[in-house]
Amino acid sequence: MYALTRAQPQTVTEPPRSSRKDLLALNHGPAAPVSLKGMRATLQWLDDLGFRVNREHRDHWVVTHTRPLPELHFYSEIELERFATGKAHHYAKRILREVCQ
Repeated sequence: MYALTRAQPQTVTEPPRSSRKDLLALNHGPAAPVSLKGMRATLQWLDDLGFRVNREHRDHWVVTHTRPLPELHFYSEIELERFATGKAHHYAKRILREVCQ
């Protein structure tokens, strides 16, 4: 009984590092659950936020907003959907704020 109630040592784990192709950490963890609504819905969400999506290759999309930079590269449909359902709102607001200043 005593063993169950005493404090357990806490281990600190660092978050996984992003690869060079995943700088926004969209492939890691359950931070932004994927709804798998499909590419049509993902592209519509991004379009509604003012983003332009260009498909460069089979698994490579380039996303821009009102200006050519920043240019965001995504290498899977899941990455693109996680961006659209999560961080895209933050980026769109920030980019529009910078344009208006």
